[in-house]
Amino acid sequence: MDAYEKSLPIERTPSSVRAFGDWSLAPPDGKDAVPRDIFFADPEPKPEHHRLIREAYRRLLGGAGLRVLDLGTGPDSYLEATPGRTVVGLAAAAHPMAENPLLSARVVHDIDADPHLPFPDDSFDAVLLTLGVGALRRPLEVFRDLHRVLVPSGTVAMTFLHPALDSRLTRMWAFGDDRDHIVLAESFLSFSGRGFARPSTVCLLDGPDGPLFVHGGLPPDDRSLARVHLVWSTKGPPPDWRLAQPPFPEPQAIEPSSREVRLDASGRPACIWCDEPMSRYAPPATAFEIDYGVSELYVCFSERCPYHRRSKHWMRVQGHPGYSYRFMWNPASGASGPIPDNLAGGLESGRLD
Repeated sequence: MDAYEKSLPIERTPSSVRAFGDWSLAPPDGKDAVPRDIFFADPEPKPEHHRLIREAYRRLLGGAGLRVLDLGTGPDSYLEATPGRTVVGLAAAAHPMAENPLLSARVVHDIDADPHLPFPDDSFDAVLLTLGVGALRRPLEVFRDLHRVLVPSGTVAMTFLHPALDSRLTRMWAFGDDRDHIVLAESFLSFSGRGFARPSTVCLLDGPDGPLFVHGGLPPDDRSLARVHLVWSTKGPPPDWRLAQPPFPEPQAIEPSSREVRLDASGRPACIWCDEPMSRYAPPATAFEIDYGVSELYVCFSERCPYHRRSKHWMRVQGHPGYSYRFMWNPASGASGPIPDNLAGGLESGRLD
């Protein structure tokens, strides 16, 4: 019995085929019933999509000199030319990379045929997969090796657009909607078995006054604004060079109350605008959120709060329907003020009580 058990192959890390199936990892063919209601007529990115991708990478990587692997690169790496930054391109053919001016090296390698990357361990500070994650035929194996070539605290990031009928995509990606794509992208990181940090997700919208950012979920179903999804994670704790930037426009100037935040017997504060008890909230530690310097804040989640209701009207007048501000109190510094939210319940994902 012992000899029989030892002869069985034990797969400690799942393969993509075992996790998703051959059929799901193949591209659609003429026999598939295509769900046309989720497809858009033109799968090619527009100029506004290019702007959003550039802004996503600018915020995520900052201006630091980094070693970046641009996986599946084409004529554009969507990065700013930064002194000291080294960008290595990798694609299955040489011609897509030929006109990319940022690349310091061009590597021809088909990761679908061989997901083992031709680089030593700890080679890169960041790996970018721009608009190509939905075409990966062996995603778990690819992300497993990406973990190997990243330095500790290195960043891996994926950007993708709306659903589109594209012959390069796998069935499971082509037949999914935005929510499915977010779940799949996060699962590639989580199921790779290499201990990536918990994935973070941001949706970037092309607002009339610049990009808008929706954390951890989907914005209101308004297809009039171009959108790009960004999913990223790190190999271990995130690096300390990320600089937080406020993602929303400044809130409406509301006349401040003369009252200070009042605490009950347990130390829980009440909102100065509606007197409702405030809830504990954990702000995300990302480059797309303000750095509050603490792991917990207090936020008023009352829908009847006049501060929240006035901010909804102001944001709608400013051309940002679907967004608002809520009243926040920092227990460490005693500071209070606005915290951005969207009407789809973006802050709710970080609510602790």
